Parts: sequence; structure tokens; C-alpha cells
Amino acid sequence: MSTQTRAPHGTEPSVDMRDPAFRDDPHPLLRSLRKQGRVSRDVLGIWLIFGHADTSSALRSTHLSREPWRAPVYAKLRPFIADSTLERTTEQWMLFNDPPKHTRLRRLVNGTFKPPVVEALRERITAVTDELLAALPLDSEFDLMAGLAQALPVRIICDVLGLPPEDFSQTKAWSDALAWIVEPVVRKEQRIAANQAAEGMVAYLRQHIARRRSGPKRDDLLSLLISAHDDDAALSEDELLGNLILLFIAGHETTTNLIGNGMLSLLRHPHELARLRAQPSLMHSAVDEMLRFEGSVTTVGRHTVEPYTLGDTVIPADQTLFFMLGAANRDPAVFDNADSFDISRSPNPHMGFGAGIHYCLGAPLARLEAEVVFSRLLQRYPALELADAAPQWRKLINLRGLEALRLRPGNPPACIGGSPLVLKSF
Repeated sequence: MSTQTRAPHGTEPSVDMRDPAFRDDPHPLLRSLRKQGRVSRDVLGIWLIFGHADTSSALRSTHLSREPWRAPVYAKLRPFIADSTLERTTEQWMLFNDPPKHTRLRRLVNGTFKPPVVEALRERITAVTDELLAALPLDSEFDLMAGLAQALPVRIICDVLGLPPEDFSQTKAWSDALAWIVEPVVRKEQRIAANQAAEGMVAYLRQHIARRRSGPKRDDLLSLLISAHDDDAALSEDELLGNLILLFIAGHETTTNLIGNGMLSLLRHPHELARLRAQPSLMHSAVDEMLRFEGSVTTVGRHTVEPYTLGDTVIPADQTLFFMLGAANRDPAVFDNADSFDISRSPNPHMGFGAGIHYCLGAPLARLEAEVVFSRLLQRYPALELADAAPQWRKLINLRGLEALRLRPGNPPACIGGSPLVLKSF
């Protein structure tokens, strides 16, 4: 990757995040850029910010906007295709809106993802995890991504939303196409595919909404949002459809990557994996360290509506800023031995779920799914090994995850009650 010396105050564009080397391992470049200064720019002129303190402050700031169409670069790149179903859908996402609209939309669904409500899903998450694990071989290689990491979060978010899990293949295909729209750079063919996915998913959701309206009320998020639309007009039809799509994508895409990235980090640090096996009480802090060390999201964007100052750099209005979470999460000013993987790290103020009013709504659900998955997986396979020394990363910049994670079971697990499938909780 080209890393030209940038001008003072981050005014000289130099970084190309499309470089395959950055996709495969962004940390060396991020570490180098963070040492050079607080601000840099990429080849498109987007401002890049690396420090933990700067990122934490900015994501809580009311002087920056989350709405991408407010920045001139949006009109230049037009990632959603003008006047398309894709653009109309994403314009409704709470992720891409500022208050007061963001506040209203988030309030409608916030209760569904509160920790006590999510904790009630533990039994269901454990049952689905065990079912998927039982289908994986005990004596031959398998792909953790296809066999578990991709399937579990989709099935759980379908439960939460009230969508039939048997439609997994189609809804996952739509989600994969739509995932490109949160990328910094999107090619024309990817925008077209994303728009087709948006059209397909909108039609699919309209059918399920119509069936739900004509049938008995159920206790799920889909029914809650339909009621918010039908009873008091708190949610428009476009807002209903758009945010159902957002919740479906957000409810599984990053959790899939958390499981894959986390397992890879453990296997590349066998001492920490052995510690976790010996001390399962470390599971909660281990998941936090997975989120810090190799997070599912690389960047988070904001837009200046007025001049924004970082140190001696004044960023003008109408600019796009990318806060590099991978850099913030390894900032040595905040984390001792920041490039080391330590499952007992405390404190661990990582930015894996963002910060401020846009803090990840599904964070409690993602944590619970990860804790259950790693507990059950490590019990079933007491000697897991990497079958591929260099797993291939997906061709995405922002959503960082693996194409596949081939594992070898190692020695067979000890039977419990005569069957290796009877698992006990960590």
C-alpha cells in the first residue's frame, strides 16, 4: 500500500483503503498513521481520525451529523442510486438519521434489546447453537462460518423480528448484497445488486406485514412496529419497512463477524485460548477483548455541519469524517500493550459498539450470542486447530469478517452421559 508522507494537519490525501493489504490487515497502516498525527485523509479526500479520545468525543458530539446525504461527497459517490428503493429505504434507517427523527425511531424498538429482555433469549440461543454444533463433524474439518457463525445470528434475529427462519437462504443473500452500502467505496454493479436486494426484501416484508395485520397479534418486534404504525402513526410505512431491514442486517451481520474474528484471535493466541478453557468465568471479558482486538466494524462516519477542530486541525463544514475504530481500539494512550490479545483486560473501554446516541442497539444480544457460542463450541471441541493458516477476509473494508474459517476438531471430546452432544453451560 502506498503511504505517502502527508502534509501537516492531515491535508494531503494519501491513504487508499481499497488496497487488499489494508483489507487483510489494516492494523500496521493504522498504527503508522496514528503515530504521524491525529488526522489524515484518504485518496477520496475523506478525513480519517485515529485516536480513542477523539473518536469517543466525536461520536458523542451534537456538532457532527450522521446523515450521509448532508455531505457533498454523497452526491459525488451516490452510493444508494438516486431515487431508488435502496435510497428511499436507507433514508429511513435510524442509523443514518440525527435527532429528532433518530430519537423517535430508536425509542420504538429500544425496549426489545434491553439486557433483561435479551437475557430471556438465552435458552433459545443455546438450543439453536447446540443444534448447529450437532451438525458439525467431530472427526473432520469444517467451516465455522458456514456451519455456525452465519446461521445462528440470522435465526435469532428472525425470532426477534418474527420472521420465518426457514427463509434463511434468501434473506441472507439479500443481507449480503445490502451490506455493501455501508462500505466507503461501492462499485456500480454492487449498488445495482444492493438495490435489487432492497426491492426483494421490501416486497417480502410487505407480504409478512399484511399477513400479520390480518392474523392474531404476536409478541415480537414486527408486531410492535406494525402497531406503532397502525395505532398512533408513530411510524410511517417507509420507516417501518426501512428499519425492519436495518434491524435484520444489523442483527446478524456484525455478530457473524464477531464469532469468526473472535475464534481466529483465540486460535492465533493459544495461551489465551487455554486460559479461557481453564477459566470460563473470563468469557465476558474475553468477548470484549475480541471486539477490541479484531472488531467487526472498521470505520464509522460523521459529517461536519460547521467547522470542527481537532487539535491544531480545523476541518471545514460539509466534510466527511471516518473514525477508524480499529485504530482507536489499539490506542496505546488508552490500552496497555495495545497490540496484545488479553482476555482478562480490564478496564477495556473499546469502541466496538460505537458510542453516544448511535451506540449499537443490539449490543446485549451480540454479547449473549457470542458468549453462548464460545462456551458451547469450546466444550464440544477441546482441541480445535486452524486448518488454514491464512484465512481469507471478505472483500469489504468496513464490515470486517472472514469468508471462511476452516477448523480441525483435534482430539474427540469426552462423552458426557454417553453422548458427546450433551453439553453443560460454562
